[in-house]
Amino acid sequence: MSDSINTLKAFHIQNSINLKECKSTLSSLVIDSSSMDLFLNLGDGKYGRIFNYGVMVFYGCGQEDISKLFMELAIVEDVKALENYSDDFGIKLSDGDYKIDFNYITLPEINEEVIRIAMLNLGQSLALKYYDAVSQDLLSSIREFTGELETKGKLKISQKNILKFVGKALNTQNRIAENLYIFDAPAVTWENEYLEQVNLSLSKHFELSSRYRSIDSTFNIIKDNLSAYLDLYHHKESSKLEWIIIILILVEVIDTFVSKML
Repeated sequence: MSDSINTLKAFHIQNSINLKECKSTLSSLVIDSSSMDLFLNLGDGKYGRIFNYGVMVFYGCGQEDISKLFMELAIVEDVKALENYSDDFGIKLSDGDYKIDFNYITLPEINEEVIRIAMLNLGQSLALKYYDAVSQDLLSSIREFTGELETKGKLKISQKNILKFVGKALNTQNRIAENLYIFDAPAVTWENEYLEQVNLSLSKHFELSSRYRSIDSTFNIIKDNLSAYLDLYHHKESSKLEWIIIILILVEVIDTFVSKML
């Protein structure tokens, strides 16, 4: 039995991918499809999987194979340009004990279902890496606003921009909840103990659950801060309204007084 390692390569392309258009373009390569992904046979033991949350994963493919598929899908990014949001993982076919190492897993059997499960876990891991970066960028901005509030006692950011931050945070959190099935095992594992073991091992290796909870916690902190900022603006607007009412009453009193004096 071979001891060679076949490599999985994942790329985060964009926030979302239109699977319907991809399926139409790559119809001759599609083995299976769902509302969440497309599974492709790229020939000679090579496979691809396209996820609707913006990730593409390849198995046994070189840079030329990947670039060719990108061209067919009219994806303008070059493979090398995507290195910041890419990840690798290996699958090794070998006799002996089933085990998982830092950057590859050793299995006694590799088939299409095993490859699909590995692609799913690597794709979700890369998506979490992207969403973690987004959440940290938002949190960094929040720290700036909070520091300004601490040192100057006021916020320069407008209420409109705060609402934009709220919208971005909520949209990102919703995309994660809608597209990443971190806590749901693939249906194929329900009646196959071997596939279930592979899935659990990879999910644990990539720490999907703990990373998901960490990102979710970060977004909750962001929302709590933005909620506090909005409360400050609401208080500020209420104070303005109170002063306007006081001034109007004062003007009315002065007008009445002047009228009586005349």
